[in-house]
Amino acid sequence: MNQALMQIDAIPDLYADAALVDAYDKLLFLSLWGRDTAIQEFLAGISLANEEGGINSFFLTTGKRGSGEPLRKLVQIGESKRLNHHSGRMPASNVFGGDMAHLWVFDRLVTDPDLANRRTIAISRMVDTASVSTVSQSRIWHLTKAICHLPLLDHWAETIIKRFYEREWIKDFNGIGVNGALIDLSLSEEVEDEISTLIRDGVLCLN
Repeated sequence: MNQALMQIDAIPDLYADAALVDAYDKLLFLSLWGRDTAIQEFLAGISLANEEGGINSFFLTTGKRGSGEPLRKLVQIGESKRLNHHSGRMPASNVFGGDMAHLWVFDRLVTDPDLANRRTIAISRMVDTASVSTVSQSRIWHLTKAICHLPLLDHWAETIIKRFYEREWIKDFNGIGVNGALIDLSLSEEVEDEISTLIRDGVLCLN
């Protein structure tokens, strides 16, 4: 699906086409478009403390209410050191002209799972309901296996993912243009006890 561009109130010359926050509105992923000067202004802003004139939060205009008033989504920056970014320039011949750039800002857990604390974030682009479900589950399972301290067999995937959701070791976040899930297996002993119980009860088979 095509996502309409959303304006950022902190820097009106920047527009977002995808955004993801956690349950506390903390930024997990943001895709921005704008002039290179506006991109650099945003990056500088989120790296500074609020008392230094930095940007610690902003609103995305996501649409309009029936009354014509704008619908806005709050995004909190949180600790900027947990964020990473990547940018690219559009060809000079693009229809917008000039120095248009694309910036992705994301929590480091999106690209670099914390193997020591067994935490990561899986994200998937919204395409349609069916494909998002398939891509998300596949991605979640791949990352769950990667950060779990126990070996997990692929034919356990459906059962393990369901149980981990029930234990809130996996939590979904619905975004705009993208969806995400936090996978937190930091309670290693509890994870081990859960899997051992499932094996002992015959819910999980070894072959």
